[in-house]
Amino acid sequence: MKFSLANNLDRQALRQSFERDRFLHIPDVLHKAAAEKLLKVLRDRTDWNLCFNDRGKHIDLAPQTISAMTGEQHHRLQQAVFAQAQNDFQYFYNNYPIFDAHQAGLNKGHPLHAFYEWLNRPEFLGFIHQITGMDDIGFADAQATRFMAGHFLKRHDDHQPGKNRRVAYIFNFTSDWQPDWGGYLQLLDGADHVSRGIKPVFNSLNILAVPQAHNVSFVAPYAAGVRLAVTGWLRAGSTD
Repeated sequence: MKFSLANNLDRQALRQSFERDRFLHIPDVLHKAAAEKLLKVLRDRTDWNLCFNDRGKHIDLAPQTISAMTGEQHHRLQQAVFAQAQNDFQYFYNNYPIFDAHQAGLNKGHPLHAFYEWLNRPEFLGFIHQITGMDDIGFADAQATRFMAGHFLKRHDDHQPGKNRRVAYIFNFTSDWQPDWGGYLQLLDGADHVSRGIKPVFNSLNILAVPQAHNVSFVAPYAAGVRLAVTGWLRAGSTD
């Protein structure tokens, strides 16, 4: 599977916008055929973990564990996650850890791994250098994410000492999303007002400078779709 950026991206205008806002929303960022293939992979060929925070520790429940849970067990887990979310940082969504799996040599040949490799090639990294002015960015990590009813990601700013995160990115592959379903990327100002709310839009790229407060709003119980994305951070240094 081949990936490439759309030909009509105005890099100078994007650079000016990023310098002003520390954020970009770029529609139609990939050639459409590649974006449609990635959507199909996310829908049909991805084994999803269920991830959440347990008192500061990241937990990934494997697909086999999830499928073995009863409805009551899943409900109790969800309620425990919601209880911690009342006062602490929390998240609850499906993921496939592309970067970790690739580094471990797992699932070789998976199309999401090919996309991760493309993210670390000169075409994409050079584009990021041009539109952000951050020439020290050396690599991207990545995970695939799936938000469904009851999923969310609480307020955070992506800064972690030693991780060298310069920019967060979200490639959206979500089709036909309704605004009252939730699942919006929300950028927060100094008073925690929502300064910008970004709908999940198919074949769009959002990038935001780190640190910057944001969250993904709670997906409503009646949401009929799934919010699919490949997300991660563009980081200084290298993976070595």
